[in-house]
Amino acid sequence: MNDNKTFFRKAEQKNLGLKDIFSDVFRRHTKEENARLFLAGTALTTPDEASMLAKWVKPYMFARIFIAGFALMIVSILLNNALTLPFIFTIGSYLVPVTVMFFIWEMNIPRNISFVAVLAIFLVGGVESLVFTTLLSLFSFGREVSAYALSVGLIEEAAKVLAAMVWMRKGDKKYILSGMLVGAAVGAGFAAVESTGYAIIEGDWSVPTMILRGLVAPGGHVTYAAITGGALAWAQGGDKLSIRHLASPKFLGGYLFSALTHAFYDYCCFTGNPLFLLVSVIPVIGTYFLLKVGLNQVVDAAMSRNADRLTMALGHDFMDGLAAAYTPDTAPAAPVYRVSELRLQGIRGTFTGRRFATQACIRLGRDPRCNDLVFPANTAGVSGVHCEILLSGNRIYVKDLESTYGTYVNGLRLNPGQPVEIRPGAHICLGSAREELQITLGSGEKRRRQP
Repeated sequence: MNDNKTFFRKAEQKNLGLKDIFSDVFRRHTKEENARLFLAGTALTTPDEASMLAKWVKPYMFARIFIAGFALMIVSILLNNALTLPFIFTIGSYLVPVTVMFFIWEMNIPRNISFVAVLAIFLVGGVESLVFTTLLSLFSFGREVSAYALSVGLIEEAAKVLAAMVWMRKGDKKYILSGMLVGAAVGAGFAAVESTGYAIIEGDWSVPTMILRGLVAPGGHVTYAAITGGALAWAQGGDKLSIRHLASPKFLGGYLFSALTHAFYDYCCFTGNPLFLLVSVIPVIGTYFLLKVGLNQVVDAAMSRNADRLTMALGHDFMDGLAAAYTPDTAPAAPVYRVSELRLQGIRGTFTGRRFATQACIRLGRDPRCNDLVFPANTAGVSGVHCEILLSGNRIYVKDLESTYGTYVNGLRLNPGQPVEIRPGAHICLGSAREELQITLGSGEKRRRQP
């Protein structure tokens, strides 16, 4: 949660780096986190603008998909069995485009497009874009190399835009990040089918060719289409799609950037110019900068939604400018809790239904030598020394103690070693939702306020 606050502060200050985006790739994630990731995007699980920043998790699943797919491909190659050849080239064709698509899906902070919807856009949108490409190819400029390369770039990117428009016509993908996701899914489907088609039609089943196509794939169809999709959503601004959006400088700029970069890449390939490797980096850079614009957009939206609450989605100090609105005369009185009034109650798991008296510091974990509340030695997800609850003055804090599977407050994972203030009623989960506790007020006690 605090890490999200730092991340979005940097985004707002235009000081966001690659390290900030990829910092959670190798962090351990629980099954519950994985489930929340794949369940997001439905009518019941899409967060509102006020809370979307706090509920977002940095991208990590894309890396696991790539590693698993790459390992399967290597094992299949080492088997040296001709029967595995179609599988190898199917994985080779799909792996990198799908990985990039997953990354952009995880970067879609509004979480307003479900995994099932992304899969549908990938499968159906990819085919749609190929159909549109076939139709638009009737207007090709000719067979001279430069003219042909230019026509390929303009036509294929226009076809992917048309396919994306099918999914964006209602105006419900109003965020740049959401438009980028739709475009990336269309582009990934296009790239995967095209690569497989080349291997079959041209008979080029060599592993070096597959590896080369994989290396340049991140700067290919997926990112071209992500840029045009994001530009279209930027121009659309949540309105129903119309012709005027296609004439917007925002969209035209994104489309021409992708189409001309695509054309230059193809020209280098057609003429055997090794610059194509360098050109493939250009759309990656363009995608990165458009992602940053999209991040600023969602930060602004969340700030706007929270402005009337004098608090922000990620904590009371997220927007320092609002702090001035809280003066000693107008601020509500802080609640006062005595240690004797508070209870730690088991909601789910080992201590379900049990209530414990509190003290100034309550340490939780499996090691009986170090903890006040001791879990059985075989409790899944709970570390030897997992977390502690601190009662200081009239405030209550929870701090994760470098646990393996993390400590969660109301569904949000805490940063290790950083105390987070909570109120009675907060739900605390150790490692997973299977071990859940809650801070409550003692029976019959009433919360008092400072005079």
